[in-house]
This record gives sequence, structure tokens and C-alpha cells, in this order.
Amino acid sequence: MGRGRYPARLHVSPPPPALAERYFRSWPAHALYHTPTQFPPLSAEGLFGRDAPLTLEFGCATGEYLCALAMTQPAACFVGVDIVAKPLYRAVERAAAANLTNILFIHADARLLYQRIPDASLAAIILHFPPPLLRNRQRNQLLVSPHMLACAARALLPGGYLSFLTDHPALFALMQELLPAFPTLRAQPASPDELAIFESHYHRRWAARGRNISGLRIERVAVG
Repeated sequence: MGRGRYPARLHVSPPPPALAERYFRSWPAHALYHTPTQFPPLSAEGLFGRDAPLTLEFGCATGEYLCALAMTQPAACFVGVDIVAKPLYRAVERAAAANLTNILFIHADARLLYQRIPDASLAAIILHFPPPLLRNRQRNQLLVSPHMLACAARALLPGGYLSFLTDHPALFALMQELLPAFPTLRAQPASPDELAIFESHYHRRWAARGRNISGLRIERVAVG
């Protein structure tokens, strides 16, 4: 998800119909809220028509990180979600240039998508550098929230995980504060290898400014 003016500076156009059909979906907030069942389940079967591990990235921006994952795991499926359309147009360009067949981008409010994710349907959730939105009037827009973690606890397969990275200490503290309410989610610090793999634009940007990058690998454990 965009932070600062980066997405606004992108000079991109909506994808042509053929590429949009292949890689892009727009799910309006009004329709998601009032008639969610008109949209397919957010699963590999629902979106790709096949049974495969599915990784979902919330706030994927230009898709740099997710496309890199998709290139290395052709048997798996990948879906990127962002509330801003313009960076997704660049993500579609990136996927098309690599001729990827296992990735899709959805322009939507992630908070309205939770209800369309079936139980035990995700191998992984990626939440890297979400905007902090720490003003009081913005708190209900946070992606780091009980609703998101409840979705993760329900939608991740046992052994699946949520990858969380942030340069914002207060957001990292909030995630640690919320996690104890979800006993099936077990967190451990992200390893140096996890922090270095496929660094995205935002990862490079904040690291270059000397900000400390904190991360967690939050695994869904089997009950009993």
C-alpha cells in the first residue's frame, strides 16, 4: 500500500483489456459491502480454477515482491491487493513482462475482503510496510488490527504463516500487543534471510534512510 506520494508520481495507464482480463480485478467497496457474494471466493480454486497453495499480499503496491515470489514458485498462486489502483497498473505491467500465469491483482479495500476468504485456504499472508495511520481518526483504517488477525487465524492453513515487516516501532508494538488474543498464531522474529529476500521498493527506501526494519513470522499452529 502506498505511503507518501510515491503512487501518485507513477506515470501509468490502466492495462489494456487483454491484460486486465488476465491480471487485474476491481472490486468496488460499495458492492463488496452490500453484495459480497457476487465476487468469487478469494482462494486458488475461486480465482485460478485450480487447487494450489495461495499467497495473499495486502498492500502489494507495484507488485515487485509478489511477482518475484511468483517467478520462483510457478506451481503456487499469488494474489496482490491494494486500495490504490495506479500502482496495480504497474504491477500488471511487471507480471505481463514476466509472462506469469500464477498471479492476479485486485483493486479493493482489504478490510472488505476478509469475508471472501474461505477457511484454511491460504498458505501465506504478506503484510510488508503497511501505512501506520496513527492519527486517532485513522485508527479504524489500520491493517494491523484484530479483524486482520482473526482472518489470518481462520484462513491460514495449519503451518501457514503471516509475514509482517515494518519500519514503524509503534506499529510493530501494536502487532505484538494484539497477538496474544489469538492463541493459534505463534510469532517469532523474522530471520535475517527473510528480511533480505526480494527487498521491495519500500524496504530499500526505508532501509536507505537508516530506519530499523522489524519483522515477525507469525505461524498458524494446529489446534490440539
